[in-house]
Amino acid sequence: MKQEAVKAPGDSDNATVVVQTGKQGWWQSLTPKQRKVITSIAIGLGISLVAAVAIYFGVQFVRNKVASTEENKSLGRDSHATWAKLIQNAFDNNGWPGTDEKLLRDTLREIPSKEDFRKVQVSYRRLFKGNNLVEVMTGELKQSEYNEMLAIINSKPEKAKDAQQGVVIYDPHGWAKRLNAAVNYRWAGIFWGTDEEAIEAVIAEMPTQQAYLDTATAYSDLYGVTLAEDIIGDLSSYEIEKYRQIIRNKPRK
Repeated sequence: MKQEAVKAPGDSDNATVVVQTGKQGWWQSLTPKQRKVITSIAIGLGISLVAAVAIYFGVQFVRNKVASTEENKSLGRDSHATWAKLIQNAFDNNGWPGTDEKLLRDTLREIPSKEDFRKVQVSYRRLFKGNNLVEVMTGELKQSEYNEMLAIINSKPEKAKDAQQGVVIYDPHGWAKRLNAAVNYRWAGIFWGTDEEAIEAVIAEMPTQQAYLDTATAYSDLYGVTLAEDIIGDLSSYEIEKYRQIIRNKPRK
């Protein structure tokens, strides 16, 4: 019976596992990545290759069961699992390069509180077999895009009960970042445009006219131009008047 000595990359020459290949076609049927992981488990734990295979596929089985359970939640009433799937859909972008920023932005805006976002992170990890949502976001987005999404999350109240009571975090700098991203929106990462819905959503969050003025000040500090110049240059007169009316209807302070 032919034997083959294998070792995990990076391990010492003495850290080897002997694989009997003559009657074990199952080993050759595994992918190179699977063989590498299984060999590393066997060497790291000092166990037989058969035991390492059992551990590897046992972990995979548990992960698949957890993902399946979370998938069923997303088809029911569990909003956190549904939001997690929508976020992944934004990353996948229907197979196109880049991330569907609008879908990601809209989904994050729907999440009512930081507490709910943490639950979405848990659902995401379960659905997508251990992937960390924040780490995936940092890999998928440019720094400016990530900062915008982070500003959306930070603008939310801490607890779900606070969101139900209409509590709003006073965050002029966060609003300014989101408005700048909306003005400089790029569809499919290529075509420049303006996300009017995002602008309206941010302005609607501002509790007072003073909040808008504070946001305008933060905008000038951050970007070196006035908020009015950026918005007026990108919107129709009808849209400008609509947003002005929203602001006029707010209390002064």
